[in-house]
Amino acid sequence: MNEASGSKISLEHLDDVAIHHKSGTVILEQTKSAPSSNPASNKSAELWKALSNWAELPKPLFDSVNVFRYYVTPFKSGDLVHELNDAKDAGKAAILLKRFKKKSFQGTPGIGAEPLIAKFLAANDEVCSRVIERFELISEDDPLQAIRGKLVAILPEDNLDRFCEAAIGMAKAEVESLIRRGKEPLIETGAFRKKLRAFIRKYDFSNLLAPTTSAPADHQISDTLARQPMFVRQLLAIEASPSLTVTAVSDFLRATADKVTWADAGSILETSLDELDESLIRHHGLTTDELSDTHAELKAPQRGRQLYRRCIELQMPLEGRTLPLYFVAGEYNCLADDRRLGWHPDYLSLFPLRSS
Repeated sequence: MNEASGSKISLEHLDDVAIHHKSGTVILEQTKSAPSSNPASNKSAELWKALSNWAELPKPLFDSVNVFRYYVTPFKSGDLVHELNDAKDAGKAAILLKRFKKKSFQGTPGIGAEPLIAKFLAANDEVCSRVIERFELISEDDPLQAIRGKLVAILPEDNLDRFCEAAIGMAKAEVESLIRRGKEPLIETGAFRKKLRAFIRKYDFSNLLAPTTSAPADHQISDTLARQPMFVRQLLAIEASPSLTVTAVSDFLRATADKVTWADAGSILETSLDELDESLIRHHGLTTDELSDTHAELKAPQRGRQLYRRCIELQMPLEGRTLPLYFVAGEYNCLADDRRLGWHPDYLSLFPLRSS
């Protein structure tokens, strides 16, 4: 976040991104990621949709906007977006607006960008001129390069991408948390910087496998519980509490997403996950044997809960790198889902393999 302390950032709230300054002014940003198409071309539907949407904003919000930013990655170009970017006074804005009103510019009614151009022009000239005057184009090949440039002085260069991943994940997670709590999804920049600094201090980035997703939404957890996959049924068999089961579902979903993302990105070798699984299964077997000796008097569900808690408390590295706290617990539930291990002493007979 490159804004002064006291400013706030929102995502998917007023626009794709919005920067809320202490003064009350706002920067609205439309972000376009288009490797194959060109959203910066003169008759791009995406460009004209952004312009027309900005022209239709409610007056109080419209009056507070001092920049309408159009962000495109990877780098794309077009004559019109550069003219819009350069039209910082009323005279240049009037010249562009006059051109937009020509039928030769708008094109055939109902075809291509024409309906969106007409929608933009339906706003009065004052509104259209203000959008033009406050239009700002930013186009770059790598959206993370600016962040890397600010962090290279304090982090090893080969860890910058992992940190950027983690920082973006933290921002998304904070916004999602605010929404779930019924609050405005506004991130205060000063407070967020403090969290990032604490995050840097906490982790050795040469050894960090960063989370790739935030905690799942309530509906994702409830949908999983309703389906009752094998790992959930295994927990029900040991009479796990609702809170323990909900946490298990969250851990399972996050660990599953992490494994796919890390493997696809080349952050880990898939064979390393197999090695981790073998270590977890070994720990499960040893703990099962120990509990049979020390807690034989416990009823089967109680002993199963003891086993589950002992296993998910384990913290192990992957390829010598620190894993997120939820990951081992999530991976244990993945193994239980595949019936490679279980929590109830009689899980093999309670959940027999289905014949093909």
